[in-house]
Amino acid sequence: MPIPTVPTPADPRDYLPAPPRAAGHTPRDLEPNGASSAGGVSGDISEVQRFIASRGFSFDPWQVAAYVTAVRTKPFVILAGVSGTGKSALPRLVAQATGGVIHAVPVRPDWSDSSDLLGYQGLDGTFRPGSLLRVAADAQLRPTEQFFFLLDEMNIARPEYYLAEVLSRIEETGALLPGGTGNPLRPDASGEVRGGLGWDAVVLPPNLTLVGSVNMDETTFGFSRKILDRAFVIEFSDVDLSRIGDAVEIAPTPAMTWNAGQWARDASTLAEHPARHEALVGQVISTLVEINEMLAESQLHFGYRVRDEIALFCLAAQESEASFQTADGGQIDALDLAISMKVLPRIQGSGSAVGRLLEMLSAWASPVGAGSRGFPVSAERIELMRDRLTKTGFTNYWL
Repeated sequence: MPIPTVPTPADPRDYLPAPPRAAGHTPRDLEPNGASSAGGVSGDISEVQRFIASRGFSFDPWQVAAYVTAVRTKPFVILAGVSGTGKSALPRLVAQATGGVIHAVPVRPDWSDSSDLLGYQGLDGTFRPGSLLRVAADAQLRPTEQFFFLLDEMNIARPEYYLAEVLSRIEETGALLPGGTGNPLRPDASGEVRGGLGWDAVVLPPNLTLVGSVNMDETTFGFSRKILDRAFVIEFSDVDLSRIGDAVEIAPTPAMTWNAGQWARDASTLAEHPARHEALVGQVISTLVEINEMLAESQLHFGYRVRDEIALFCLAAQESEASFQTADGGQIDALDLAISMKVLPRIQGSGSAVGRLLEMLSAWASPVGAGSRGFPVSAERIELMRDRLTKTGFTNYWL
């Protein structure tokens, strides 16, 4: 009589709830698909850069690294700058390189509310979901995949109008971490998506990132602090027309497969981050205190949200520090870059008060004397803003 075989015991993780996680931290061995990201994503970012180069696109390594790090810090990233510099191409290429899902929607100038994005109730009583609500539902039903929603030319209409509900959901910080649940985007919606999920239960899931591409010219709208405080702004203004690139069509670099866990945020606030007491955080905070004291004189100072996001960006950037380089191999300081992305866009206006502020910031960013720490990325932008103020009487961050 054959000896009966003993079935393999079931893995308790298959039927028991996940163990409670430490505040603001997802254990890497419990990430979706069981993937581990121990050691960070620095090697993966270099693979993403090679993938992009093999498709014939030219980006500085720091631009790719800054975008990936920003996504891993905040679910809202704005890519701004000169037309034709790859602002819309970068998120598409990164999604392709990592096996992510990207949906692009061109913003229309007549968008004055969220109906195109989140849906509306038809005259016949039927709810018609918008494009963003559909993508959010897909992301909610497929939590192991990373989704990107690209708003192309997002400032051709006023983002404060058509993104009002989404901006409030981004503030629900706990919902932006794996396992978190936010409030529904359209709690008044009717009908079912699929799998028992109703449209009135669709949230902004942690595996969905909102990306906006913007051109700043006379045909577009500027950004309020409400938008700037909730996003990372990466500026594309340096253009080197001599760079052509070498697309390798015969054997292009293959795509990788990142699961949502590799994009996951370690914390939504600095108080939740397990590394909040590291020396790096102390250095970031002391630097931001100096800047805020100067900004306060013009009532342009920032609050805890900006402080936290800059510190979280710098902590995440440690995992890919080697990728923060210029095309010629120069190193980019993540804190310097974060200040340029999160603080300087707040400064705009005319008059002597703005002039004095830019003068103080210029001296701070380019100190004189041995051993003084400079911030060359911020210093370059500050000088452009000062020059614009001198020539036109008005200045802002945007080119």
